[in-house]
Amino acid sequence: MHDVIAFAIVAFPSLIVIINPVMVTSVFITLTSSATPEAKRAIVRKTTIVSFAVLLVFAIFGTLIFKFLSITIGAFQIAGGIILFSVAMGMLHAKPPRTKQTPEEMREALSRDDVAVVPLAIPMVSGPGSITTVIVLSGEARATPNMAILFLAIVVAMATVYVMLRNAARIQRFLGPSGLNITTRLMGLVLAAIAVQFVIHGVGSVLPELAAAMNAPPHA
Repeated sequence: MHDVIAFAIVAFPSLIVIINPVMVTSVFITLTSSATPEAKRAIVRKTTIVSFAVLLVFAIFGTLIFKFLSITIGAFQIAGGIILFSVAMGMLHAKPPRTKQTPEEMREALSRDDVAVVPLAIPMVSGPGSITTVIVLSGEARATPNMAILFLAIVVAMATVYVMLRNAARIQRFLGPSGLNITTRLMGLVLAAIAVQFVIHGVGSVLPELAAAMNAPPHA
């Protein structure tokens, strides 16, 4: 039971923070400024459904990816922690990380009629950071209860995105530009701590493997 609670404490905040619904909402407002209310509702639904499907696929097949590529969970935790830390640094400066969207992609998105799948669902919501987080968590979820927690965390994260996008105009009026930046910086600080914890866990699981390899007798 203690392991399940500890896993939930990491899974829920890490997914919500790496997705950063506040920043997604800000981009949504920019991309849909000329859309009708009906079109905005359709975009919100499509973005949420596509993002949920992408993250669910990686949650289910994450461990299979490890086995197929002969990657240890510890190695991916270290790599994932480094990626998330770089994303956190961008959030601390209130800048959209390039792993989510480049300026060129943003300009291209502004000329599109349908922005639900690209760039909102991919890569803003289900981008490299959130996919990495889901794969790392699926690798750590060695028991069925933990996998159930991971699926629930994805549902909660997608519900948060859906609610915030549906209320994007109200959130923008309530927080304002300064409030959005402050919230993003706070989420970046939390994400940096989660990223460091991922690296610590990865190093802790890799060290025994390194020690065993170093102590192994040389081949004749």
